[in-house]
Amino acid sequence: MRQDDSPGDFGRPPATVPDCETCAELAVQRDEARARHDGSAETDANVLLRRHQRREHGTTRTRRTFRYVPYSIVQDATAMPEYEARCVSGDEEECGAESGLRLDPTEVEEWQRRHTQETRHLRYRRSFGDYAVLEPTQPGVRHPQPQP
Repeated sequence: MRQDDSPGDFGRPPATVPDCETCAELAVQRDEARARHDGSAETDANVLLRRHQRREHGTTRTRRTFRYVPYSIVQDATAMPEYEARCVSGDEEECGAESGLRLDPTEVEEWQRRHTQETRHLRYRRSFGDYAVLEPTQPGVRHPQPQP
C-alpha cells in the first residue's frame, strides 16, 4: 500500500497491495465499472477491496471523532445580498438578457418590467445570493478557530 493512501481515506479509491492476486482482480473490476460509468459497481469494488485488505493484509480503518455543536445558519449582516434576473423566454433559444447584479430586488423587478415592455418576454430566471455564517445556539460555545 502506498504511504499516501490511508485505508481510512474514503475520498480516494484504495490502492492495491503489490503481488496480491485478489487485490489485482478487484482493481480490474473497479476499473471496468468506471469505464462503464457504473458508479454503484465501482463503489462495490472499492468496498470489497477495502474489506479484503483489512482481512488479508492487516490494514485498519482510521477513526475520526466528530463533536456535535448545534449551530444556526444566518445571513451575514456585514455583506449585502445580491439579486439578478435573466430572460429565459424564447421557443428555440433563450433571450439571455440579464439585469446584472443589483443590491435591491426592486431594481431587478423594474428591469424585468422594462424588458417585458420592450420585448413582450414573460419568463425569467431569478437568482439570489448572500453570505451565511454559522452561529452556535448554545450560550458560551466558542467558534472553532480555522487551522492554517
